[in-house]
Amino acid sequence: MGRTKKVRLQDIAETTGFSISTVSHFINKTRNIDESTQTAIMEAIQALGYQMPSKRKQFSKALLLGVIVSDIRIDFFDELIKELEGLAYEEGFQVIVMDSEENPEKEKLCLATMMDLKVSGLLIAPSSTHSDFSSCSQFPIVQIDRMVDTATYDFVGIDNMMTSYDLTKSLLEKGRSNIGLVTFSQDNFCARERTKGYRLAMLESNRFHDDHILLIEPDADSNPSKIRSFLLENPHIDTLLCTNSNICYEVLGKMQALGASNPIRYLTTFDNNKWLDHVSFPVDAVTQPITDIAVASIQLLKSKIRNPQSTQGSKKIILTCAIEGRSSLFRE
Repeated sequence: MGRTKKVRLQDIAETTGFSISTVSHFINKTRNIDESTQTAIMEAIQALGYQMPSKRKQFSKALLLGVIVSDIRIDFFDELIKELEGLAYEEGFQVIVMDSEENPEKEKLCLATMMDLKVSGLLIAPSSTHSDFSSCSQFPIVQIDRMVDTATYDFVGIDNMMTSYDLTKSLLEKGRSNIGLVTFSQDNFCARERTKGYRLAMLESNRFHDDHILLIEPDADSNPSKIRSFLLENPHIDTLLCTNSNICYEVLGKMQALGASNPIRYLTTFDNNKWLDHVSFPVDAVTQPITDIAVASIQLLKSKIRNPQSTQGSKKIILTCAIEGRSSLFRE
């Protein structure tokens, strides 16, 4: 008897007419889905015989994939890991996840551990643009979300610079000329590229001021006081762009604490996390195509595992973002 074909998210999407992202959000409970859509997806799941995550059995001889993220507490990575695990399961892989905690030295230990575990391939979000993967340079590696400055490894993610540039231009076109930026160290690939995009758009409009950029470090004890001082010392800045949602969370806390002294009227962040639906201050957010990133990453890595000759290369898959508008700026 032939092996029964495993039902994939793509099969459910094709049956219902909804996107893979919508199907994934329903299954993983990562976004609110309206009731009629939920019903249609559940009917397709039952009709096709898709196995929900809670009912899956372990593979006895599954291949292992390693996933190393730079900070597992960032909601983007939390959601991405969930997507990767589900998609890897559909392809016959099991996933091992490690967190480098934005620490290049710990990242090296994570890489060594993955090699010791004999994983078949690696998906990695580098902690730094200078991360060193030389210990596994002949190994199937796909970078996700972030990349190193060398052009050796494949990458799946978004065009961070152009997304930030387009977002800043959009804010300027909507009449917001006093725009500030809060970002992480420029060794962080996403932070660096998003800062470049903001800087370019502001320079083109003759609105750029170097002191309108606040650089902070992940988990630094000084961050709350730095953000507070930045807001109070720049009362003319009424619009703020955060380069990730952890920064946005800290900024929102300081805005609330300042009360009437808070100058910010519009806040925009990268990564449209579900908790943003429940905060009183409307935050406009860049929605990354997390499901598409996961699908492309798994397929690219699977191809590299099956064709070892393709382990060297610098293929880049660049995906498109959208804006989730919550403020009056994007709801006009």
